[in-house]
Amino acid sequence: MQFALTRHESLSPTQQRQLLEIELLPEQIRHVGDIHGGLHTLTARPVADRQGFVLLVDDIPRGFFVLKRRSLLPEWAREHAKVTTTLHALMVDKRFQGGGLGKQCLRALPALARDLWPDTAQLMLAVEAGNHPARQLYLALGWQALPERDPDHVSVERLMLLAL
Repeated sequence: MQFALTRHESLSPTQQRQLLEIELLPEQIRHVGDIHGGLHTLTARPVADRQGFVLLVDDIPRGFFVLKRRSLLPEWAREHAKVTTTLHALMVDKRFQGGGLGKQCLRALPALARDLWPDTAQLMLAVEAGNHPARQLYLALGWQALPERDPDHVSVERLMLLAL
């Protein structure tokens, strides 16, 4: 099995159609949305501040995620806007989960972000508090859980950071 990450716009027409066939479990859709919502985020402007990536397995799309920076950062990441890149909509087709694709993607992410935007000093993401498998994976790969921004109001999302 050959694993590769590629920019969304470099997909062939056949791969574009295959990307739309990515399936997620219902609980995953609740956490990250579906492939159509993920692709919709690629319509944000300016184009220079976002990039979609596809996880290919043997040249067939099996996963997807979006990186954002600067003007497209969510409110929770704007404190360090000049040096932060955020991860969004990380999804792996349910038929290929458990094979380490998400882990491979996350391991490749720091180099990918720095190659794309060399000024990136940290990666951030928001993960639902109840998404324990994802939170444990991020922690195992060196991400740090950030403290609640407002200790009097417990959020449904937890922020995580990976310094580069």
